[in-house]
Amino acid sequence: MTSRFIRLGCAALAVATSLLLGDPAVQADSSLSPPVAAESLIPREDVLNVEHGPIPYVVGEDASAWPSVMSQAAVVMDMTTGAVVYAKDPTTPHYPASITKIMTALLALRLGHLSDVLTASPEAVNQPPDKLYMRVGEQATLKDLLYGLLIDSANDAAVEIAQRYGGSVAHFADMMNAEARALGADHTHFDNPSGLPDPHHVTTAYDMAVIARAAMQIPEFRAMVDTRSYEWKGSAWQATLTNLNRMLFTYPGAIGVKTGFTSVAHETLVVAATRHGTTFLAVLMDCPTDAQIRRDATNLLNYAFAHYQTERILPAGYRAGFVPSREGRDPVVTAEPVLATVPLGHPLDVTERLLVKAPLAPAPRGTAAGQLDLVDAATGKKLGSLPVVLGAPYEPVLKPIAWPRLAAPAAALAVLLAGLFLGWRRRRRSRPPLRATLVRVQPWQEHWQSQRRGRR
Repeated sequence: MTSRFIRLGCAALAVATSLLLGDPAVQADSSLSPPVAAESLIPREDVLNVEHGPIPYVVGEDASAWPSVMSQAAVVMDMTTGAVVYAKDPTTPHYPASITKIMTALLALRLGHLSDVLTASPEAVNQPPDKLYMRVGEQATLKDLLYGLLIDSANDAAVEIAQRYGGSVAHFADMMNAEARALGADHTHFDNPSGLPDPHHVTTAYDMAVIARAAMQIPEFRAMVDTRSYEWKGSAWQATLTNLNRMLFTYPGAIGVKTGFTSVAHETLVVAATRHGTTFLAVLMDCPTDAQIRRDATNLLNYAFAHYQTERILPAGYRAGFVPSREGRDPVVTAEPVLATVPLGHPLDVTERLLVKAPLAPAPRGTAAGQLDLVDAATGKKLGSLPVVLGAPYEPVLKPIAWPRLAAPAAALAVLLAGLFLGWRRRRRSRPPLRATLVRVQPWQEHWQSQRRGRR
């Protein structure tokens, strides 16, 4: 009991220190669990018109035209391409509060099934509100807990999920950090699944955009954060949960995602909206009031929709050309779609240059067969390159035997063999003939031999 009070006291002291200093610190984690293949959530695509660097800004982005916001950090990302059209202190660490639960839900959906039945532990039940007010030993499906987590921001659901799929809250936090690294969120460190105050529990606006973009690739997650209300039927508490994300009710085209608030983090918000085939994702952190952060989000999304659109340049499987084959010619196709975030009403004018490299041996469909260069038609500037692959099983062209090329080596070999044969004949003829050797028999030997024959 004494050690427990000591731990609680240390935690309280750490939180108090962070409040006084006001500067969250990112702490390296030396014992991360292997990621759960969350990197596969990021769509495989080739994106043009972005600058290479830590933040993939749209080429030619004019920061002087950006709207001013009160939130201390913010990012607006094209959710389809990952290109950033607005950023304010995108890599500065901030406390995330309950937008942490985006990663908690992502991991739960990757590791579990919606029909899984989870049991409330004392640690889960003792979490502070917001929560579902479960009793110790009460059971609920993962589906119900996730709706409580994402709609009502339930802290008890977060702990219950962490204990079920991580074994403990601490180990689940390790898994969250590993997933963040796998996604490319390199300035994030999670210490718990709920976002409750902790001096080392921090992330950045850009990292949260990356994490939310990945989570929104999961259909179940996307459906949950786009749900306005949900019936919770617990043993101790029954209620109609209303989504805390008021942007769903006030912003046209809003489809999610999550709000957060603590006295340390202040207001945080991740919101996504879709219009005319383009989806933007906005992350805002450290804003003083809920009304202000929603005004900031509205202004940023309006700016993005007024200036940019997603352009789908080439689909995956686009037939870029052909390679000669035994059957005549086989198609080569793009392995991934080609996309771009472009100024509204100004799509890219792209021309194609195909560089084919046919395999030398039989090859299956999907084998690399060269590259397709995409060039700006107006300037001739190369915009990007993407691999092309075989669109069908491939058999190379049978090459005829080049007899003229073989004639000279064959003649030389024949001359060499003839020379060796003639030399062998000459050496054989030049050898001296074998002479017969006469053996003379002495008289005494002849007498001895005759006597010996007579005795027989």
